[in-house]
Amino acid sequence: MPQMTGGQALVAGMRQAGVTTLFGIPGVHNGGLYDALLDAPDMRVVITRHEQGAAFMADGYARASGRVACVATITGPGITNAATGLGEAYAESSPVLHIATALGPASRTPEAGELHELRDQSGVLRALVGHHELVEKVPGIPGAVTRAMDAITTDRPGPASVEIPLALLTETADVELAEAGPATVAAPDSGAVDQAAALLANAEAPLIFLGSGAMDAGSEVEALAERLQAPVLTAQTGKGAFPESHPLSLGCKHRLDESLYELLRTRDVALVVGCRLGARVTDDDRMPLPETLIQVDRSAAELGRHRSNAVSIQADAAAAVSELLEALPDEPPPEAPDIAEGMRARRRSPHDAADDPRSAAILEELRRVLPDDGVLVNDMTMTSYRSAGLFPVDQPRSYMFPIYFGTLGFSLPAAIGAQVACPERPVLSLSGDGGFLFTAEELATAVREQLPVVAVVFNDSSYAAIDGNFRGNFGGRTVDVRLHNPDFVAFGKSFGAAAEGVDTPEALGAAVERGLARRCPTLIEYRLPPVG
Repeated sequence: MPQMTGGQALVAGMRQAGVTTLFGIPGVHNGGLYDALLDAPDMRVVITRHEQGAAFMADGYARASGRVACVATITGPGITNAATGLGEAYAESSPVLHIATALGPASRTPEAGELHELRDQSGVLRALVGHHELVEKVPGIPGAVTRAMDAITTDRPGPASVEIPLALLTETADVELAEAGPATVAAPDSGAVDQAAALLANAEAPLIFLGSGAMDAGSEVEALAERLQAPVLTAQTGKGAFPESHPLSLGCKHRLDESLYELLRTRDVALVVGCRLGARVTDDDRMPLPETLIQVDRSAAELGRHRSNAVSIQADAAAAVSELLEALPDEPPPEAPDIAEGMRARRRSPHDAADDPRSAAILEELRRVLPDDGVLVNDMTMTSYRSAGLFPVDQPRSYMFPIYFGTLGFSLPAAIGAQVACPERPVLSLSGDGGFLFTAEELATAVREQLPVVAVVFNDSSYAAIDGNFRGNFGGRTVDVRLHNPDFVAFGKSFGAAAEGVDTPEALGAAVERGLARRCPTLIEYRLPPVG
């Protein structure tokens, strides 16, 4: 068995698990890891300006590529700084490996008054991630990484934390790197598949509803939808899993929508693939899905959690849908009325565009200039709220939004992570002026790494969404949410990015085109009338 430091064992375990990129900040409490990385030129290390940004980058990397991303933090403040990003990754089922250092073994006396001490650090991590393990010995490090990766790739995706006492990173021991076989998801149960196929074959008005778990099952879902002539609706988490230009696409379910509800009430069987059916997706359970539900999910815990199922299938989405297609009777697809195209038009025009014509014009222009394979990364901002309905997407992993956790500051670092994962794809970030300054320092990371991310900041000098919510809920009364902002163009240039300001949709489109052509970081300020 070779002798390794704990840092070397960690790098070897990550390499064996297929991890190729790490986001984080070197510190005195994880120096043993970064020293080992100096001897691992095959590992890309992206040094960020804040651990929250590092965690968002790992999330964006994972969502854009489908591959596991890695974020490393020190003890204490490194973990609390990254906590928001880990919470976002958990809420959105993003496969993120988190490497954290600890001050000492589990047996150490708590609250010893050490540097970067966090009371019950393991407890904090267990509240944020789906899988957690505290390593006690150097030889146990590679196995802990393997178990974390298995948890990420075989059950519901999400963040997993491996916590390593910092002394182990420089301690030397004999380490055995056991050969790790490929992690496998449970194969679909044939009996459940046959039951589901019978329900779908006998349905008069089937519906297919997709979440993020169906993101890599597009061709299988498309074949099944065409065989059944079933309209396909995506949750906002699943936007892009099915091409929205397809004749059977209903587009994206993103908010209360009575015109959509009218259609859903006519459906008699729904196939739900890779979607938890949580409160954000189902409008607090008001969404009128059929009583007869077939649910496909990798995680047994999610099957029937929120709605009772007629049939539950625990499996990878692509495998389950493929077997469903094979199990259907070999007969011509039924003739179905052309409902999808008219429904898409009804849903997009009278609601989103009429209620917010400014955002409609902006998103139409952005859709025109962003190539089909481009990635749109949204923040919690007014224009982005409309993007689910007004920015059609035809390719998977081309749209991100912090839907469940809903954190400000997600967009820029997530876009940077997406660009690291997919260097040939155009990446466009949308933020409001409030949210952008939560993580604006990561513009320095984009410049350092020379990543051609184009970041748009909508500047109305306020937390506009909060202002509107307060006025609507408290009889027109509101708190003072006006913001004193920097000169964003000067701000961008000060980091070494290209930057310019615009104030019309047409000028924005032209500026984005210039930014995409530059192949270097670009910041665009879209100036809006101030609120209040």
